[in-house]
Amino acid sequence: MLKHFFLEFFIAFRYLRGQGRTVIFSLGTRLSFFFMALMVFIMVVVLSFFTGFQKEVHNSLWNSGYHITILRQSNGEYLTNSGEVVKVIKDNPLIQKISRSVFPSITLNGLIEVQGKFEGKSIRALPVSFDENGKLQDFPRLVHYDIDLLKKLDQGNVIIVGREMARHYGWQVGDVIRIYMPQGGQLTRGMQIKAQDFTIAGFFRTGYYEFDLNLVFMSLSTAQKVLEIPGKVTEIIVQLHDLGNLDQARQTIRPILPGTSYLYSIRTIKDERGNFLAALQLEKTLMIIILGLLIIAGIAGIWVTVHLLVRAKAKSIGMLRAMGLPTGSVIVIFTAHSMLIGLLSTLVGGSVGIFVSDRLEIMIQLVEDIINSGCNLYFGVCNPVQLIPKHIYYFDHLPVYADISVIFGVALSTMILSGLAGYFPSRTAAILDPVQTIRNE
Repeated sequence: MLKHFFLEFFIAFRYLRGQGRTVIFSLGTRLSFFFMALMVFIMVVVLSFFTGFQKEVHNSLWNSGYHITILRQSNGEYLTNSGEVVKVIKDNPLIQKISRSVFPSITLNGLIEVQGKFEGKSIRALPVSFDENGKLQDFPRLVHYDIDLLKKLDQGNVIIVGREMARHYGWQVGDVIRIYMPQGGQLTRGMQIKAQDFTIAGFFRTGYYEFDLNLVFMSLSTAQKVLEIPGKVTEIIVQLHDLGNLDQARQTIRPILPGTSYLYSIRTIKDERGNFLAALQLEKTLMIIILGLLIIAGIAGIWVTVHLLVRAKAKSIGMLRAMGLPTGSVIVIFTAHSMLIGLLSTLVGGSVGIFVSDRLEIMIQLVEDIINSGCNLYFGVCNPVQLIPKHIYYFDHLPVYADISVIFGVALSTMILSGLAGYFPSRTAAILDPVQTIRNE
């Protein structure tokens, strides 16, 4: 049995060669190999870029928003039992497994005075805590800060602003700005305005442009002191490890809240940006369909190659059958032939695709430089060309992520489909009458 197996694969490998001894592959095999390798290369590069894009967007979404927000049902009413609410949520075993943190927060709108003008910004106040590495927990990622000022975040009028806001206004770490906030934190008729000077301790970056331009963070204790609302918060925040657990967490939280459930309103990040998440999922679905069609086109090329090979090798197939080779072995030979094409093209196309994906940003930048240099050389002054404008999605780099598990799945699917493409022509070869085939030749 083992001898038959090696014989079948030897013949299949021999059929990969052309007519001459110096020809590695036959013409049909070369064309199938080229197009299949090209399809795999395109799939790896596109999937790497698209996976990196999705990952970057989800990270931006993750860092820029609250995952689950618990408020009072009455609009604008404060939560006075925040400690009790936080405790019952933290004590739930399921929430402990899927949540990253649970904390009270204050969200309000304020006015920033810049050169005699007032501009509205959103202010968020969170409890201040540092992890074992000295980094702020639950705050966005800081990209520039003064460690001495940061340590005073919970002790005085110290704030953190978005990097884009600092760029827009020309602020530096250590600058003092004035913020006007409604006393009590609510915009009501006859309200009193509280004006306070705050020192900028650092800049954060969420990866979401609108947040980095319009958000100001301060400590919860500072906000309660400035607004004169001790012990009061506007919401309870639950941050999760995985956004896929949003619905499960909301269903778990609602029945365990103290008092009656109608007193609270539970909102998730999916409710706020559901259309955006749906658009990302639609893009992913369409991309998979398009790449699937590319693979089908490559598989069709392999089917044509094996079909033509069966017709071209009709005499040798007849001789093999006349020498006693069973029909099953003929099927294995041509199926293995197509799988060898799929394997080689997958190895070459996948390897080149991974290599290009890791250097895609450098290559695109090189092409941009060549185009811009050529344009300036022949036409004088030209508007600079950007093949992938990064400011659209607020990326500071081209997001490329070669997920090996996805690439392995593509390679495995390609090999299986290649085998199927060769199976049906091999059945045609297996039922050829050896005597009639040799007589016709």
